Amino acid sequence: MTYNAGMASKTERLSLRLTPTQDTVLRRAAEARGESTSDYVLRHAVEAAELDLADRRVFAIDDAAWNELQSLLSATPSQLPPAMTRLLSQPSVLEQPTR
Repeated sequence: MTYNAGMASKTERLSLRLTPTQDTVLRRAAEARGESTSDYVLRHAVEAAELDLADRRVFAIDDAAWNELQSLLSATPSQLPPAMTRLLSQPSVLEQPTR
């Protein structure tokens, strides 16, 4: 059985205050997707949070971590794995002719 977030034990609560219009929109959207309103809101909130975190541009790290990052970026690349070599030797989807 594959693990997914739905299988994790839910122990935390989050309360939201919304207008009647916001409530109606969320309930309709959840119903259209066949989800409970809670699942719908939670799924979208987590997706938005993951995007916000992935889009961060500034990271604070200590001197040791900065030096390690600089050495990793300055190192000569080791030989690529065969699968990566095959992938990079093929035209990208942008270079392939349109159908």
